[in-house]
Amino acid sequence: MSDNKNSYKKIFKTTSLFGTVHFINMVISVIRSKFLAVFIGAEGYGIYSLLNSTIELIRKAIGLNIETSGVKKIAQANTEGELQNISVQANILLWIAVITGGIGSFFAIVFSNQLSVWTFGDYGKAVAIGWIGITILIKQLTSAKTAIMQGMAKLNFLAKSSLYGNIIALLINLPLFYFFRLDAIVPAIIIASLLNYLCSLFFFRKMNIKVTLYKPKKIFTEGKEVMLFGTLLSLSAFLPVLVNYLIQVFIRYKGDLNSVGLFSVGMVVINAYVGIIFTAMSTEYYPRLASFNKDKNLESEALNQQAIVSLLIIGPVIVLFLFFKEYIIHFLFSEKFVPVLPMLKWAILAMLFKAVSWSMGYIIIARADSKVFTKTAIGYNTLHLLLCVGGYYLDGLRGLGVGFCLFYLVHLIGNYILVFFRYKIQLSVPLFKIFGITFILCSLSFLSSDIEHLVYKYLSFIVLFSLITYYSWVEINKRVDAVGFISKFTKRKGNNKND
Repeated sequence: MSDNKNSYKKIFKTTSLFGTVHFINMVISVIRSKFLAVFIGAEGYGIYSLLNSTIELIRKAIGLNIETSGVKKIAQANTEGELQNISVQANILLWIAVITGGIGSFFAIVFSNQLSVWTFGDYGKAVAIGWIGITILIKQLTSAKTAIMQGMAKLNFLAKSSLYGNIIALLINLPLFYFFRLDAIVPAIIIASLLNYLCSLFFFRKMNIKVTLYKPKKIFTEGKEVMLFGTLLSLSAFLPVLVNYLIQVFIRYKGDLNSVGLFSVGMVVINAYVGIIFTAMSTEYYPRLASFNKDKNLESEALNQQAIVSLLIIGPVIVLFLFFKEYIIHFLFSEKFVPVLPMLKWAILAMLFKAVSWSMGYIIIARADSKVFTKTAIGYNTLHLLLCVGGYYLDGLRGLGVGFCLFYLVHLIGNYILVFFRYKIQLSVPLFKIFGITFILCSLSFLSSDIEHLVYKYLSFIVLFSLITYYSWVEINKRVDAVGFISKFTKRKGNNKND
């Protein structure tokens, strides 16, 4: 029981660290999104999103997903405590980043005309794509350094690197958008990637890893496992980006750039704000799973703990967002983005299913189960594309939101069948109980959030939010003794003041 509590404490500690960092990054994103909405509008946001999606598509196709594939090898070397091996693996990863990043940038520059036609329907954005193509190399180098930090459990460095890079980029880019509006999009993207790289470089140097020039033969020999695993992971990383890109292109084709901007804003809210919990937790969860070496008992325990923590934290967030989505869109962006609300309502509910399916999906990655990994990646992403595109075709953004929610429900059921039958991993009774209660309260919130009578609407919010917050608090306190921790923290602060 003590070990169980320690595991929960570790999860919550890491989540609180990266949750705090991502909360600050979220505030930065709020400020940036608000000013972008005012300075370049929905159409400008559509251009900004399509340019980023185009470049990210190339990076994911060529980059071997080193931000994930590199972590596994570094984490294993770090667990074994072999300093020489850590240095070798770190250098191999850095040189793989240089090679893949260079190829990606070259591809973006050479084929910028074709990419502009595919994405925007003409050659108008070819020069912009060529310039932004430079960021593929920069981002690959940044990803390699952050993977090394994560693999070596230097989570403080990782958190500070992300935080400082985003703050400095915001301070520099906001004046650019103010003065140059749409013309600032390309310089802003390049500046943000460069500043994030410089911050990662600063903290990487604190780890005292000497960068060594290796011959190509050694890079490919020593890095074979990373490249093979990275090729496997690239499929899972590339396909979601491809799907997102194709959805945006389809929306532009059936609608316009304004509609693309609305869709992109919806995804920003889901991924950056509601989905903050997933980014925070994956930082600690994946390296821990990778270190278990396919021990199903340890994996089962970690999976149940992670899914429970995800549900307990995200439940109240979902209820809050459902009832106040209109005000959130007005505050984060502007009234011009209100048409995204029908999509957003369904997409927010989908995060409940993702909280559990996401936890199960990492088991496949940690086991490097190539056959299952390839089949599920292709199958899930094909389904995602069909449901979202079909939904948009039938009912615009609302239909797209319904398709998005249906996808994560199927994703949850599919992953459960997979981990249960293939890996013999059991989901615990407490997890089923917590999911059931959270699902009921979130579903009631979904149905009540659009009540026209304001008194009834906000009475419903008070009741449902109080219930889900109280329930989450009680369940969290069972696992980490949150009351005791707060009491000790308060006493410590009081003693420090007296001293």
